[in-house]
Amino acid sequence: MPNLDLSAKPRDLLEELLEESPAAARKREQATFEKAAGDRDQRIVLFGAGGLGRRTLAGLRSAGLEPLAFSDNRPELWGTDLDGLTVLPPEEAAAAFGSNAAFVVTIWGAGSTHRLAHSQRQLQQLGCDMVLPPAWLYWRYPEQLLPFYALDLPSRLLEDAQPIRQCFDLWSDEASRREFAAQVLWRLSGDPSCLGHPDPGEQYLVADVAKEQREEVVLDCGAYDGDTLRAWLSVRGPTFSTYFAMEPDPLSRQRLETSLTELDPAVAKRVRVLPYSVSNYTGTATFSASGSLSSAMDDGAGISVQCIRLDDLEPEFEGDVPTFLKMDVEGAELDALTGGQSWLRRTHPMIAIATYHRQDHLWRVPLAVNDLWSQYGFYLRPHNEEGWDLILYAVPPNRSLLG
Repeated sequence: MPNLDLSAKPRDLLEELLEESPAAARKREQATFEKAAGDRDQRIVLFGAGGLGRRTLAGLRSAGLEPLAFSDNRPELWGTDLDGLTVLPPEEAAAAFGSNAAFVVTIWGAGSTHRLAHSQRQLQQLGCDMVLPPAWLYWRYPEQLLPFYALDLPSRLLEDAQPIRQCFDLWSDEASRREFAAQVLWRLSGDPSCLGHPDPGEQYLVADVAKEQREEVVLDCGAYDGDTLRAWLSVRGPTFSTYFAMEPDPLSRQRLETSLTELDPAVAKRVRVLPYSVSNYTGTATFSASGSLSSAMDDGAGISVQCIRLDDLEPEFEGDVPTFLKMDVEGAELDALTGGQSWLRRTHPMIAIATYHRQDHLWRVPLAVNDLWSQYGFYLRPHNEEGWDLILYAVPPNRSLLG
């Protein structure tokens, strides 16, 4: 990428980023890892033996490349074979491979305080002279490894340059414009060091953009085990008149229902648990039910769950029209918005919706919400490190704090 003025105004930085053509980006994304790794491009140590490390190992093997080893900070893994690859302590991996292999940091997890710079600093202090971000390796083997959440090819982003510009014009404050430009830069550079730290406000409930409302009617799409409900009660107290908690994963839903027994009965009776997955149709689908935050719709093996359009959900509300919509549904956000167009265009609830599950959700989700009602104020806030839990807040004019 060209030398960038990172101190430039967000619009100027964005325009500079979007000057690169998709064709130039295709050449760059194919060459970045090999250029950085040089003659070590086939000698790779995966630093991080968690979910991302194992996923990377499987992808590289399908491309015909066998890494040298895993390395990990967890002592309980040292000396074990994980998916047939030895896990070494960092000191041992550095002694064996620090000067003759490329260490690729395969640590990238929602809820973690880890940043790429932490691992780079650790490994460099141990004598590793080549420590690279995972995105560059993923660009080298896109058929095997991409897309993966917000990671995807830079050329695909640049093909959407015009919608990205349109989305930039939606943001209502400078913090959102800065965050948006930084997120575009990260997707194009593969280096997350350009991203700031999480917003101090509670995820989905930031207090600096929208007025709180008494007797809120909450629709929580992707309620998981009740984590957002617990956060609401902790931050705002029982200020809702009704809380609709939608969770299709039976394991998570059971934990959610169990957690209600620990609440004040007067509060618990205001919570209604619904076993649906929101989508662009009403019917059944297969669902990967892992009981985790990443449980999602699945086009392969899984359990059968009920999908429902928001437009078809109104009978469940029994007259309690939601005034606050939270939506974090593991990549199905655009389908869910499509399935709720009629209802959302009539009711205009406050919306807190995830924009980090796909590369293009950064701009496609805000544009889709704007198509529903152009009077919203738009705010973008990160609630985790390195691109995770990036939330769009769409605020009706009567609830705006920032004008």
